[in-house]
Amino acid sequence: MNKHVITMWIIWFAMLQSAFVFSYFLGKGLPRGENADAPMAAWIWVVCFLPLVVATILRWIVLPKIKEAQDQLTIMIIGLSMGECAVFFQIFLIGPEYPQNQIAVLIVAVLVLILMAPSYATPGVRPAKDSLQ
Repeated sequence: MNKHVITMWIIWFAMLQSAFVFSYFLGKGLPRGENADAPMAAWIWVVCFLPLVVATILRWIVLPKIKEAQDQLTIMIIGLSMGECAVFFQIFLIGPEYPQNQIAVLIVAVLVLILMAPSYATPGVRPAKDSLQ
C-alpha cells in the first residue's frame, strides 16, 4: 500500500476520534437533557452546517476529480477540518442550553467525517459500474 494511503487512513481515524474526544472533554461530557424553551437563533444553524456542506462538496465533487495522492491528502485534510469546525461550533456556539441541537450537529459532523474516509485513494477500491454511466 502507498505511504500516502496509510497516512490518509491514520489522519482520518485520528480526526474521527477527536470529534468524540473534543465533544466529551471540552463539552464536559456528551450533551443530554431538554432544549431551552426559546428557539435557537437561525444564524447558529447556518454557521454550524455551512462547513459540513463545504466538506460534502469537497468529498463528492472535488475529490473524485483528483488523481494525485498528495492533492487528495490535502483536500481530505481540508474536508476533515471542516467537519471538526462544526464539532467546535456545536460545543462553543450552541452551548449547554440546547443539548439536543448539540447532539444533532455532532451526529451530522461525525457522518461527514465518516464520508471523508479515504476509500477513494485505497488501491483496489473501484466505483460501482452503475455509477460510471
